[in-house]
Amino acid sequence: MKFLQCQGSFEGIGRQVGEACRSDIPDLLDRVVAYLLRNTTVGSYKTMRAIALDYADRTDAEWPSASAFLGGLAEGACASHEAIALIAYSEEIASEFIPVPSKCSTLVVPTTRGAVIGHNEDYEPHYFGKMVLLDAAFDGYPRTVGLTYPGQLPNLAGSLNAKGVAIANNSLWPDAQPGRSKQVQHFRASLADDLGEAVEHLAKPPVALTTHYTVAHGPEGQVVSLEVSNPATSEENVSFMTIGHEPFCHTNHVLSLRLKAPDPAVVGANHSLDRLAALKALPRGKLPRTPEAMLDLLSTNDGVVHRTPAQNPTSVTLATVVIRPQTGEIWIRDADPSAERRDWHFVVRPSLN
Repeated sequence: MKFLQCQGSFEGIGRQVGEACRSDIPDLLDRVVAYLLRNTTVGSYKTMRAIALDYADRTDAEWPSASAFLGGLAEGACASHEAIALIAYSEEIASEFIPVPSKCSTLVVPTTRGAVIGHNEDYEPHYFGKMVLLDAAFDGYPRTVGLTYPGQLPNLAGSLNAKGVAIANNSLWPDAQPGRSKQVQHFRASLADDLGEAVEHLAKPPVALTTHYTVAHGPEGQVVSLEVSNPATSEENVSFMTIGHEPFCHTNHVLSLRLKAPDPAVVGANHSLDRLAALKALPRGKLPRTPEAMLDLLSTNDGVVHRTPAQNPTSVTLATVVIRPQTGEIWIRDADPSAERRDWHFVVRPSLN
């Protein structure tokens, strides 16, 4: 895991991240392409390229700041625009073709000091040991500490900003539809000033990917569950639920939206159901009510909620992220046991911005 502290323009911070990840990008591009060819029905590099560049064009029109970041990333990494677009929009590519893989898990436990949000970031094995932890202040936006992937936009794997906005996401697996990039909407929402603004960005139609977000705002003491989709996929575009005094968990199948077709995550696959059941089965008296306990629970290998590269060929646990928005704190544990430093803790409060 690389740790970077940056401030400045979107292009400038992108360039710094690209420079730090320069050695990873060529190998990562090869692995992403090989992974998609092996595990999806995308068929060819030409098709991947067309999809990625289509999303890049939409991003140019909808939020040029994200394009500026990716442009700086490409320059810093000495990589082509095409290569970075293919990595950055690889989840959108995969969602149009892939059989449903295991992915992330989220657990929220209310406590007297505010909600403790725990999240296991699970994704493709070529990212194992290569995550990017970024402490960044983009010009005009609050300081944000977030975890992400080399070659992709910031904050996609869990983040907390200096306004107290925290976001974690779980991929859902209905087919992709024409619409906005999930990655772009998530990045923009991670820089929001409050919960309402974050939710507005995450749910802004048309969304391409059906997705679940846990969104919190520390100053208001609010945590919400947000499932978003689009008219081609769901009877409603948004399912919004406040998480109150009861524990809450989510994995990779739809819980609230009324889908128009069976959920791919529960048709012929049960890994998401298994992970949700494992979290729901935690005895109430043993629920993790401190950040340290949450970190230990989710980073302990069980082959279900936490998976190693040896246990799953398509999706592994890359890191555990724990956030307590009301105290402005975020903890990250790298899942790579060989990492020189595995545990990180940050206090992200308005006074520090």
